Amino acid sequence: MISTGIPSPYLHYIEDIKLHFAALFSEKPDAVPIILIHGWPGSYMEFLPMLQLFSEEFTPSTLPYHLIVPSLPGYAFSSGPPLDRNFMNRDSARILDTLMQGLGFGGGYIAQGGDIGAMVSRQLAVDYDGCKAAHLIPTKAVNLCILRNHPEGATEMTLTAQEKRGIERWDNFLTFGRAYADEHGTRPSTIGHVLSSSPIALLAWIGEKYLEWVDDALPSETILELVSLYWFTESFPRAIYPYREHFMAPKDAGTLHDRWYIQKPFGFSYFPKEIAAIPRAWVSTTGNLTFWREHDKGGHFAALERPHDLKADLTAFVEQVWPGVASK
Repeated sequence: MISTGIPSPYLHYIEDIKLHFAALFSEKPDAVPIILIHGWPGSYMEFLPMLQLFSEEFTPSTLPYHLIVPSLPGYAFSSGPPLDRNFMNRDSARILDTLMQGLGFGGGYIAQGGDIGAMVSRQLAVDYDGCKAAHLIPTKAVNLCILRNHPEGATEMTLTAQEKRGIERWDNFLTFGRAYADEHGTRPSTIGHVLSSSPIALLAWIGEKYLEWVDDALPSETILELVSLYWFTESFPRAIYPYREHFMAPKDAGTLHDRWYIQKPFGFSYFPKEIAAIPRAWVSTTGNLTFWREHDKGGHFAALERPHDLKADLTAFVEQVWPGVASK
């Protein structure tokens, strides 16, 4: 069962979006603001175990961070995207930067994310001065560290055995596991209506990801909690629309394009059972990689599967980069 010992969630109104977020706020004047961004089929609930670890280790007067965990527009208790225009991940990045500015973090913040959250984190780091650094987890979407094509000059000759297995997992996913993303991106209204008609259908569609994309199995109760959030908030149909971005992407959409190179400090955590566990040498071509941490266990849902590991990585990354970026 996912811990619920976190303060009550908040609502913030930005443009025409009602944005929901959970948070641990520090009383320290020099606390580092960190925004933690989920993906699909995730939600803000994935980060609650890690927030619980922080709340057990620190009091509000000693907590060295402000930890902000939003529900992306369209997800959970956040309102859906507008109906009269496209709403893409770049729009989510704008909304989240506005949130952080509105919370008083105009002096800067760090973004952390996996899956779609890594895409939004990369866009925050590239396009917004307020985002001073980004820590990413391997992810399956374009614009992040999923490389549609190998970097120029890349060869598998120099890869470790584990990295080669990671590439094999990605190739297998592209062959047998990506049909859901094609449906999300090309027929979002159709699949949205279908899965809104039955909780069993929704459980089958989302639940299989929590079975297949992990290293060690998650408790059934946890999977039911996560899927129930989608069902009771009726958020599945409105959450998947940004997938269309992957099917009408401009020529500069790929991570290898200079447009998406992260000039700011960039950290990366490698979990071996990730859908696309990208080799370090390849990741380093997409940004100013200053932090790398490789783990022996863990899959796609690192915050759920390995909250202690992700907390340790995030803490180490922030300690490494914040003094330098804060002085700028």
